[in-house]
Amino acid sequence: MKTSALPLLALLIAPVLRAEPRLSSGVEEIPRNLIASGGGLSSGGGLILDASIGESVVSASAATLKMTPGLMPLIAQPGSVTSITAVSKATGTLELAWSSPGLDGFLGDVVAGFYRIDSSSDPLHVFDPTVFLTEFATNTTPGAPQSYVLTGLLPNTTYYSRIYLSDSRKAVSETSAPSAESSLARVPNAPVFSAVNPTSVSISWTLPADGAGGFLLDASSTNFLGGTVVSSRTANGVAVTLTVSGLQPATTYFFNLASLNWQSDVNFTSVLSTCTAPGTGVPPIESLAMTADNLNRLVTLTWVNPLFDNPAGVTILVSTNPISATLVGGTPYPAGTVLGDGSVVKSIAPASSYLEASLTLDVTGYFSLYSRDATNAYSLAVTTSIVLDLPPMAPAGLRGALSSSGTSYFLNWADVASNLDGAGFRQTAPNGWELCRYDVYRATGIAAANWVWIGSTTVDAPFFAADVPVPGAVFYYRVVSRDAFDGALADAAMAIDTLDGLWVLHPDGITRFQIPSPMAGVVRAAGNPHGMPLLLRAEDRPQDVGGRVIKSVRFNPVASPSNRAVTLPSDATSGSRVALRYETAGGLVVPNGLGTAAVDPAVSAAAAPDSLAAYYVNGPNAAKVFGHVDPSAQEVSLQSNLLGGYQIRSVARDTSFSMDTGGVSNRALTPNGDGLNDTVVFTFDNPKDSAFTGKLYDLRGRFVSEMRPGPVGGSSLLWDGKAGGVVVPRGVYMYQIQAEGRTFNGTVVVIR
Repeated sequence: MKTSALPLLALLIAPVLRAEPRLSSGVEEIPRNLIASGGGLSSGGGLILDASIGESVVSASAATLKMTPGLMPLIAQPGSVTSITAVSKATGTLELAWSSPGLDGFLGDVVAGFYRIDSSSDPLHVFDPTVFLTEFATNTTPGAPQSYVLTGLLPNTTYYSRIYLSDSRKAVSETSAPSAESSLARVPNAPVFSAVNPTSVSISWTLPADGAGGFLLDASSTNFLGGTVVSSRTANGVAVTLTVSGLQPATTYFFNLASLNWQSDVNFTSVLSTCTAPGTGVPPIESLAMTADNLNRLVTLTWVNPLFDNPAGVTILVSTNPISATLVGGTPYPAGTVLGDGSVVKSIAPASSYLEASLTLDVTGYFSLYSRDATNAYSLAVTTSIVLDLPPMAPAGLRGALSSSGTSYFLNWADVASNLDGAGFRQTAPNGWELCRYDVYRATGIAAANWVWIGSTTVDAPFFAADVPVPGAVFYYRVVSRDAFDGALADAAMAIDTLDGLWVLHPDGITRFQIPSPMAGVVRAAGNPHGMPLLLRAEDRPQDVGGRVIKSVRFNPVASPSNRAVTLPSDATSGSRVALRYETAGGLVVPNGLGTAAVDPAVSAAAAPDSLAAYYVNGPNAAKVFGHVDPSAQEVSLQSNLLGGYQIRSVARDTSFSMDTGGVSNRALTPNGDGLNDTVVFTFDNPKDSAFTGKLYDLRGRFVSEMRPGPVGGSSLLWDGKAGGVVVPRGVYMYQIQAEGRTFNGTVVVIR
């Protein structure tokens, strides 16, 4: 037998090797690092391979090679847990259940083995068989039911778990199936009957600590012992009132009120009971609906008035506490009346809508509405409630620093002390409804970025050490302030990269304003003339869109925490770049926010590079700043130092250098240093990036001054009304701009 056949033979006859002291010159010596002890291979002498397959014996010899029957034990790895479920839950526990694997997959009992269980509320937790929360001994048979109770958990929180089996030698299984189960939310606090009508009952409560995914109310006339159960469910975890309709008048009902986690698992309170009203001569209002304008603190109620004799109006009670007072028949309650529970009569008008403007953020508002006839007989109350909420303001003053090793990026920002609109928190230490944490996200790109949550920090720790997965690569980081409602509306205004460049982000994910690293300190209190941390936002202006205007957006600097708009000098953001996103549909460019409505006149997507241009908007004035149109990314980009308003408009663009009168920012200069009309900016279209010059002359044709580069890189020039650093005399001056053999002339006036 040739020695080259040995690997194939070993595969066919595994697993028995036995050595005897034979070795001839025809067999190569086995390296010592492959020599086994205890009956395995040994040095010196010959090599004999023994193997048995069933009843047959496989042997081979080539002078010194021989095989005889033998036996070697296999080291089998325990099988993996393939499914984990939660068979019971509580606010602080989860009982996990699974079927036991065997010693080798699902074959063979495990004797004197161990289970290892690991669990975490962090969705990015790295699981590994060598890392675990608990380990305990086990003897188990394949397929046997197993269970374990995780304790000490937080309510209404998702826990991610994996379970590993090891044998007596601590040979551990491969990774198990994942489990993602939420503990139960705490039960609603202090439920009370807020309305009892002939065919409906309303129950109100206060929100439980740690929040909930929603609430469920069940009603049964048989105390849930058979019979029909009528249910009602909230759309989210913010509601604090539920109404069950379709009940029978003058009937006792029992009610179960439950909180829900995101998996809709219920946690019931004790049973409440009441008897529905027998009915009344004045029917209640119908189809009560409510809409909220949180930003402006407005709540609008609408309803349908029933038909009955001598209607006189609807009496509306409003309070920031559950309303327990009832109206006494025959008693008039003028608007402004304060009842014993503190609720106030806000309206008695014969209307079908009501606007409430007195509520504040993060305080529950309660409403009770009564139909009323001319004798002041009242219907049963119809109630509702609402919590007005705005997310906290985004962190201002965002900065970062890369570690010397390049493996960490240290973020810090100013404390957040106000809501999205700048309304201050009620206390120095905010409550959870105002601010509960900061979430940190990372992305590998900035346009259409996929932001991945990487961690959180507490409200009293406005800093975070973020990992840099690939040292030397550019990563982007964003910090979002969160309150306990965790709504979709978040003030995610700015991002920063590992090169310390600052980015102002628009909700469309593409539109952005990039401030280079040397100027990024402008958002710090020490880096701007206002001496306050600044936040830069990108905000849509849909009211401007239509006709030739395709998109309108403003990049606004605001002070923190007041949200007050401020201005910055143009040199504060030198070297910045702007990118504006436009949309297409059916092969046409379409106005932002207007669906598939075409631009007037229509612009095809293919013609965008010759038919679209950017404009800088400053109050009623708009200066064409052109920009580069990228039809593949559907964006118009340009270098510009100017914060403020930008638009994309449809235009007829020239393919060569061009300028029109609309490219002159102002015709009159007052170079007195007050910041108003101290300069004039000349903006032009320069699609070939050609060289250009700009000069000023007096009316006699004498040279006065050269222009200097303007705020729009490669497409603008600027004159400050000076010659040799000295303000020129008042009067009319001629400008001359030349490029590509073309000359553009006009006049400006200096006023002193």
